[in-house]
Amino acid sequence: MSGSTERKASLRLPWTGELDPVTSLPPRKALDESLPVLLRMMGREGLHLAALMIDIDHFKRFNDKWGHDIGDKVLSHVCGLIRQAVKYRGEAYRYGGEEITVLLPNASPSEAISTAEHIRDLIYRNPYRRASGEADEVSMDEDPDVGPVSLPLPVTVSLGVSCFPEVPGSQLMVSADQALYSAKREGRNRAVMYELKGTDDSPPVTLDVRFPAPSSISEGSFIILARWFRHRGELTEIEAREISDPGRGIREIAEGPVPPGGPVTAEIRGRVTGVERRGSSTFFSFEVEAEVLNLMFHHLELRGL
Repeated sequence: MSGSTERKASLRLPWTGELDPVTSLPPRKALDESLPVLLRMMGREGLHLAALMIDIDHFKRFNDKWGHDIGDKVLSHVCGLIRQAVKYRGEAYRYGGEEITVLLPNASPSEAISTAEHIRDLIYRNPYRRASGEADEVSMDEDPDVGPVSLPLPVTVSLGVSCFPEVPGSQLMVSADQALYSAKREGRNRAVMYELKGTDDSPPVTLDVRFPAPSSISEGSFIILARWFRHRGELTEIEAREISDPGRGIREIAEGPVPPGGPVTAEIRGRVTGVERRGSSTFFSFEVEAEVLNLMFHHLELRGL
């Protein structure tokens, strides 16, 4: 095994807990635990982390027309193909319902969209077929209005792709989700890469923040401001870090303790326009791109915070 392969393999975080019974994938809890760890690892090493959000197109019709048993089998079939596509390269998780998330450590944007397209094509070319011992037509006796299912059943997926550090870590999942919805709007059965658009037509938003600790943050610097939450949603700590520029690695300036099991759920980047120090607190204003701020609020809304 080459050094490069060894490095990529070491970045995976295998889940040792219980797997989802339908998909045989790690559950959402595993994703919530792995994502902040991988983001810290990638940030330290200056590497990429790609997130793929995958949704089975028109999945509701499988459940409504042929029953939940067929729906579960289709979901399991799709997840098996996804596992096959990212084996030794990343990890797939059941995000919820028919949505699957894939994390690809050390995958550049071009590698990520290539992997997404490979997954899409693999599923498109492999419809759901009968298992050994299953008839070519499956009768749904529990619903007399539903006819037999003629196999194989064609299945397609839509995919949204986002990459760190091109997108800030806390916005990685919500931006992949937005790319997924773009794929659906554009006709489904496709992969779309999220791109943080320019804000030429949207002036920056100025935020005034009280940071409850001394800080060496200076006017004109770029910073990351993060809020830490416990699982029940109560604010426990604020963290501010100075970064050399908006798209590069970070240098820690002042940091509070990470709550047990509590990942970063809100993170915004901006340029400091004013600093005032009073006692043990630091007051500063900074400019944030409107789109970044909207992504953060959308992310918090999705998490119920």
